[in-house]
Amino acid sequence: MTTLFCPYCWFEIESGVVICPQCQASLTEDRRDYVDKLIDALRHPEAFTQRRAAYVLGLIGSPRALEALTVLLQSDQADPYVRAQAAETLGVIGTSQARSALEQAARDATQSVLVRRTAVIALEAAQRRQETGAA
Repeated sequence: MTTLFCPYCWFEIESGVVICPQCQASLTEDRRDYVDKLIDALRHPEAFTQRRAAYVLGLIGSPRALEALTVLLQSDQADPYVRAQAAETLGVIGTSQARSALEQAARDATQSVLVRRTAVIALEAAQRRQETGAA
């Protein structure tokens, strides 16, 4: 049996439900654009879905995801692999706010080694892209 979730509140729902019993959202009329759906997927209860959404946001490079990715990176409840992917994606976005979040994560002793190391690598990559783009 497949587990389904409301794409708005991530409440577990049964197949065929058209109105979420938790948040009352219509499940047949989703007017959000693709980036908004990916940003919302960062809150999905399954870590693999969160990681995949962060990865695709990195492919897109949308600065609209900056706040949600920063929250995810700083969350001590999030899976370390998800936080590492958030760090990598913030490096792709490369804004000053993204770099600031990465610098903080790289120095944060409460972060796992994986997350701190990924933040350092993402900062280095963002710096290279900035230097290459400025030349």
